[in-house]
Amino acid sequence: MFNKTADLYDQIYSFKDYEKESLEITDLIQSLKPNCQSILDLGCGTAEHHKYLKQDFQIDGLDINKDFILVAQQKNPEGAFHFADMTDFELGKTYDAIICLFSSIGYVKTIDRLASTLQCIRRHLNPGGLVIIEPWLTPETWYDGKLHMLTYNTDDIKICRMNQSQTRGILSIIHFHYLVGTSDTGVSHFEEIHELALFTKQEMIDAFQQAGFKVRYDAQGITGRGIYSAFLS
Repeated sequence: MFNKTADLYDQIYSFKDYEKESLEITDLIQSLKPNCQSILDLGCGTAEHHKYLKQDFQIDGLDINKDFILVAQQKNPEGAFHFADMTDFELGKTYDAIICLFSSIGYVKTIDRLASTLQCIRRHLNPGGLVIIEPWLTPETWYDGKLHMLTYNTDDIKICRMNQSQTRGILSIIHFHYLVGTSDTGVSHFEEIHELALFTKQEMIDAFQQAGFKVRYDAQGITGRGIYSAFLS
């Protein structure tokens, strides 16, 4: 995922208010676990949240995209970053909290891999540790056939990304088409296909509980997609 656009990621998602989201995550963590000091961020991407979260926590990251890791290390040089799959990792370290934001959990694709992810999380939590997961869309909030377009426009670079929503089984299929233009290289076109599972709320809750977590769900969350917070029961 984002194998062709890691260098464009921060521009494409420049509309996100990472500072506001990070403040809300900080408030949530401190309200649920006031003594939290260390965080592992699963699917950390380019670590834009870390620019703000590192002011209050020691934060490490994990991602399956090596190019993201390179960018993340520049933003948070104090953190440790791991090239690994969130469904199967062993870091030899535990944390007070583990977070997974911006719907990265959808990329696990199956219930079994969701269960594996939660078991990995469990092994990497300190006693009394906290889990925060921001989910992807559900079958009820995903609209098959809907057209989407996102643009980014400066004097140096112009980006247009389009896709039409598709569904295959429990997977949402996002076939991105990019037009990217710069004065140096001209205009190029390329494509990426992303597949994210449309887990229901009940499937998420069941997965948490089967992994031994006591979970609660906030329908709004930090971006309107909801958020799960959980402790080992």
